[in-house]
Amino acid sequence: MTIPPDPPCDLGNELLAAGPSRLTGSLADTADGQRFMLTIRTSSTTLSVFLTREEARGWGESIIRLAASMNGLAVAKGLRPMKPS
Repeated sequence: MTIPPDPPCDLGNELLAAGPSRLTGSLADTADGQRFMLTIRTSSTTLSVFLTREEARGWGESIIRLAASMNGLAVAKGLRPMKPS
């Protein structure tokens, strides 16, 4: 029996929508040693995680890889891309 992978997001979350978000990071000294504290803030939630150096590098590589595979320009509803001058 195989277990299906988790979906990329909580499909039952009614608050989940595209919108403004911020990603911040800082170093934090914890009982387990120094960690990279990564915080994501959206209009509906704030999430902070404490990552080791290896975890932070892995997350960064995943973000870079996924961003590189995106096609085209995503434009928020109601906005138009600027024409090149």
